[in-house]
Amino acid sequence: MSPSTSQHPRLRPACTCFIIPSAVLRRYAADAGTSTATRQALQNTAQETERLRGLREAQRVAGLRDVDRLVPAAAGAKPLVPSQHLYDCASRKALPGKPVPKPTGDYKQVFDTTAKVTEFYLKVLGRNSVDNKGFDLNSSLHYGVAYDNAFWNGAQMVYGDGDGQLFTKMFLSPDVIGHELTHGVTQNESALRYEGESGALNESLSDVFGTVFNQWLNNWDVTEPRGWLVGAGIIAKPYQAKGFTCLRDMVTPSAKHCLSPQPELYSQLDPSADVHDNSGVPNKAFALFARALGGQAWGMALLVWYDVATNRTLRSDARMAEFAKLSVAAAKKRGGTKVQSACRAAWKAVGIKACAPPRDTPRHTRHATLQQHRRAFPKARPSNERGLDATRPISTP
Repeated sequence: MSPSTSQHPRLRPACTCFIIPSAVLRRYAADAGTSTATRQALQNTAQETERLRGLREAQRVAGLRDVDRLVPAAAGAKPLVPSQHLYDCASRKALPGKPVPKPTGDYKQVFDTTAKVTEFYLKVLGRNSVDNKGFDLNSSLHYGVAYDNAFWNGAQMVYGDGDGQLFTKMFLSPDVIGHELTHGVTQNESALRYEGESGALNESLSDVFGTVFNQWLNNWDVTEPRGWLVGAGIIAKPYQAKGFTCLRDMVTPSAKHCLSPQPELYSQLDPSADVHDNSGVPNKAFALFARALGGQAWGMALLVWYDVATNRTLRSDARMAEFAKLSVAAAKKRGGTKVQSACRAAWKAVGIKACAPPRDTPRHTRHATLQQHRRAFPKARPSNERGLDATRPISTP
């Protein structure tokens, strides 16, 4: 399904989205089992991540549009073919950095994987780059010193080299590249706000498309456990030896082998938590849906999610129930009642009914206060879930 166009484009606030949440960085910066140098690198990364988020929030509040970044093509213009440009930050934070005309080594790997993402978008989704108009893809490597993150800043990709003990180079996991570029897709489609449930959906869409891209790249079907891990390729060997295999696991979000465990049920959501935490619920719903259908996730399951992601009726402040309702409708349109039933069952399994609040219901009556939400949905986490509190001591799985 090709995304519909609109005569009245939405506001496109700057989008700076990271693969690793600040809470995880701070949690492991407090781990006494980590070297002093690594703990300092994690602390520095957390501070830089929060600084960049603050800039993003200031732009959002000011209502700024990214007209200088993502300029719509002129009416009737021929779609462009996306090209790539690579840059070397040389351990500094000035973007984009020095141009790299002939990519080799790390630059060649980023170039090749990014090219595969654009091929995936085109062949699987019928999409021409992140904006569906051939937007050029720029990537800057070696950002900062031992920077433990990767991010899409609304205009380009940025990769840190990691500290070497907890995280390695951020581009070594193909799903991370697919994840971050998909933030560019969301920026150009639903523009889901990066807060609350809409922010969790924003992160989940990137996890979904990033992991399915990795499955497509490796020709894995839905039964391959490695295909549902987020960030498996960026976990450094010392922490692999401790039993950590990934950042997140879409099949079992609360698993102890995750560096960043998540709630699995809607009743376990914390309205004050980071959007990366709460994305575990829609992540699990998609994994259940795809596995119920069987075969390859980039077939029916991903196309249903893409239909919703590009549905112009999906509000920028959408809650999970709204996304669920749209996905169930898209599933029926795509594959009939059997696919629809599988989609509805997946959402039910994570505690979400496939119905959304009426459009004419005032927002304040649909959104409970933090205290009301916590009373209604106590945190009854599964017994195998690692705590989400950044101050909780680290234990080996």
